[in-house]
Amino acid sequence: MYTEPVGPALRQLCILWTASYERLARRLDGLTEEEFGWAPVPDCWALRPDPEAPSGWQIDYAHPVPTPPPFTTIAWRLVHIASGNWIRWEHALGPARRTFLDLYVPSTVDGALAYWRDSAAQIAAWLATATEPDLDRPGRTLYGEVVTAGETVRILLDEQVHHGAEIGVLRDLYAHSHG
Repeated sequence: MYTEPVGPALRQLCILWTASYERLARRLDGLTEEEFGWAPVPDCWALRPDPEAPSGWQIDYAHPVPTPPPFTTIAWRLVHIASGNWIRWEHALGPARRTFLDLYVPSTVDGALAYWRDSAAQIAAWLATATEPDLDRPGRTLYGEVVTAGETVRILLDEQVHHGAEIGVLRDLYAHSHG
C-alpha cells in the first residue's frame, strides 16, 4: 500500500490517517439533512447562505475565535475538517492560491460528504507515495508560517480525530433526543 522506504513516523501517520478516516466515514453513514443542520443549542455556528461565497454558502467563523468558542453543528464540523484539509494542504504542498473564502462550501449532506472525501483523498494519496524524508519537506500555512509536511499531516489528523469524535457524539445525542 505504501512505497518504501517507510519509516516508523510515516507508517504511524499512514495508519492513523486511514483509521481515523474510516472511523469517521462509519460515523457519517446514514447522516440525514435534519441531523446535518441540527443546532442543539442556541447561537450555534453553522452553514449560512452567503451570496458572495462561490457556492452561495459559508461556515460561520471569526478570527480570533471567541472564548469560549461557539458550539457548532455537524455540518459546520464536517465542512471545517474538509476546508482545513484543502487549505492547509494547498499552502503546505501546493500552489497556495486560495483562502477559505475561495472554497466552494457545500450545503447538503451528500455535497459535504463528497467535499470531505475529496479533501482527504489528496492527503491519503501523498501518504501512499511519501518517504520518511518527505515528512521534513518545508511548506507554509495560509498565514505564512513555515511548517513541514509531517507537521501539516499531524495537524490535519488532529482535526479529523477531534472533530470526528465530536460528530460522533452529536449523532448519538441527536439519536437519543429525537428517537
